[in-house]
Formats: sequence, structure tokens, C-alpha cells
Amino acid sequence: MRPAMLSGVIFESDGYRLLGRFYRADGEGPHPTLVMAHGIAGVELNLDLADALRDAGWNVLVFHYRGCWGSEGPYRLTTLVEDIRAAVDWALAQPAVDPHRLILLGYSIGGWAAVLAAAQDPRPFALITLSTVSDLRTWAPDEAMLADWVRFMQGMTVERLREDLRACAEGLQPVEVVDRLSPRPLLIVHGTADPVVHHRQSLTLHHRAGLNTDLALIDGGDHRYTGRRRVMIQRIQRWLEQIRST
Repeated sequence: MRPAMLSGVIFESDGYRLLGRFYRADGEGPHPTLVMAHGIAGVELNLDLADALRDAGWNVLVFHYRGCWGSEGPYRLTTLVEDIRAAVDWALAQPAVDPHRLILLGYSIGGWAAVLAAAQDPRPFALITLSTVSDLRTWAPDEAMLADWVRFMQGMTVERLREDLRACAEGLQPVEVVDRLSPRPLLIVHGTADPVVHHRQSLTLHHRAGLNTDLALIDGGDHRYTGRRRVMIQRIQRWLEQIRST
């Protein structure tokens, strides 16, 4: 019987070493596995979700894009999708991972990138978006947010981040490709009191999505689900159990 454990991992994306942690579920594998794509660099979030899912029998890979939290290279929004693809590559190479039950979870801007990645990659069995940006053309973070975020990004300035946002807004958006995920299961989660990414972003994503899509609005939840984290985690756990045997 293999015990549950937490281990640091390093893998490469376009030659840059990315750092992460792998929460391995208890017992002999392979286990269903969730790859978690975090939001814009800053305070590390959602590790409580990773712990809860490991206790429920899921492996979880949490990784850091290039240019943040010690990962090599410059931080760029334009390379998030590539880094997510590299994380999926690493996870699927692990004996403990069930290749037919790998799920992507993207939080905030990580949800934006995760939808784009899954639209190009058939390997993820399902997708969860959490407080996600679904269309950069309709999302306008203020100057204070940008100034706070760039402190945690290697090689990034406020002006460069603005340029990155403009460049990414000119490309395909999740709302334009989310229907390509169907019939793979999709769960869209958002707090109704989110001041960073308005829940309209997720409502639009849900409207554009195809079959097998569920929407979970967390009443009163802000961007970090302050005071609502247990509700958010339990909602995700219930959905994962529903699709686990499908």
C-alpha cells in the first residue's frame, strides 16, 4: 500500500525549469489526477483544495509558470498555454496517474489559459474553471492590480503586462473555443461577489459552452472565496465524484 505523500517536482517547458508539487493519493495507482493552473502570480492559493482532493483519492499537480515562484524564465501571459501543456506531459508520464482520468483546473487567468489549452489538447478528460477570465476583451484590471501583480513576475513591468494583455486579447478567447470541449465534462465555478473578475465572465462562458457543462455560482464568494472556501471545495468534490466513474 503506497502512502499519500507530497513531493516537489521539476519539469521543463521550452527549456525553462518549472517548479511544482505533486500530491499523490493514498493506495496503489493509477489514480485520477487533477492538474491545477494558478492565477496571476501573487499569493499562492487553492492548496487547501489540493489537500482535500488528495484525501479523496485524487493526485494533484500544482505547478508554477515560468517567471514566478522560482520557476525559470520570464513571465509572459503568451506562454501560459505552453506551460500548461508541459505540466500535462509531466503528469501523464507518472505511473501513479490514470491517463484516462486527467482533469485540468484553471483559476482566474489560469482558467483563461486552461480552456485554450484543452481546446487544442484532447488528453484532458474534463475541465474546471474557477473564477476565470473568459474574454480578455471585456476584462480591465485597474492600475493598482497591475502594479501589485508585477512585483511577483520575473522580467515584467506594468507596461509590459498591459502589452501582454492587449496581445492576448487579439487572439482567440475561451468564449470562442469552449464549445470545442464538448462532450467532455466542464464545471464553471465563480463567486457572485468577485471584485477582480466579475461573474459575468463565467456566465458568458457557460452560455457559449456545449453539452455536459455545469455552472456553480457561489453566493457571496469573492475572488479568493473568503469565508466560502469550504462551500467551493465541496462543490468541486461533488462534481468530481459524479464524473469519476463515467
